[in-house]
Amino acid sequence: MSAEELAKLAQNPVGNLISVPFQNNTNLNFGPEKGTQNILNIQPVIPISINRDWNIITRTIVPIIWMPSLGPDLESTDGIGDTVFTAFLSPAKPGHWIWGAGPVVQMPTNTSKELGNGNWGLGP
Repeated sequence: MSAEELAKLAQNPVGNLISVPFQNNTNLNFGPEKGTQNILNIQPVIPISINRDWNIITRTIVPIIWMPSLGPDLESTDGIGDTVFTAFLSPAKPGHWIWGAGPVVQMPTNTSKELGNGNWGLGP
């Protein structure tokens, strides 16, 4: 593949390319104490070829969170938040439109109550 083709494939959310992107979000003035929250999302994307026409693209998002103090008598906390898993069925060779359809599952993997909601979730 050329560098341009590889760059396009890397930008395609349902592209047939294994990748492990990291996304960092810093939230300033967070909570009543106006602290700084930091969330690092580790997002491995693994495509699975079903046949020459179809792929299943899996994406898992694991947030690593640093949470500032939420009150004068509370300490800051860090750990893992709730994990989100998606699996999209997508054409192996998309046309003008790039699309994928499939489920999303939220798993309560939070290591403390402040870092997630402790619930399972499922949706389209």
